[in-house]
Amino acid sequence: MKGEVGVRIVTLSDCDYCKWLKSELDGHRIPYTNIDADIHSGFAEKIEQRFKTETYPIVFIDLGPEMIAIVPETELETSKTLRTFNTIPELIGIIKSYIK
Repeated sequence: MKGEVGVRIVTLSDCDYCKWLKSELDGHRIPYTNIDADIHSGFAEKIEQRFKTETYPIVFIDLGPEMIAIVPETELETSKTLRTFNTIPELIGIIKSYIK
C-alpha cells in the first residue's frame, strides 16, 4: 500500500446493506472506521445535503491529498472524487481499487 489510506463508512444501524458492507469489509480484512448515522445525526444530515443523497451506506476513502466519496445514489454529477455504486460487491471492488 502506498502511504496510509483511510476507509470510513457512514451507516444506519437498521440498514441491511450497511450490515452487508461491514461483513464484506471484515471478510476481506479491509480496516475501516464506522460512523453510525443514527448516533451522529447532525453529521449525517450534512453529508446527505453535501452529496445530495438519502441512501446508505456512504463510504469515504482518504487518499491524503484527496477524499473520495462513494454513495449509492446522488443528484450530483459523478467525478473523480464522487462515485456511485449499485451493489455491495461492486462497492467492495471500488474500495479495493483504492487501497492496493
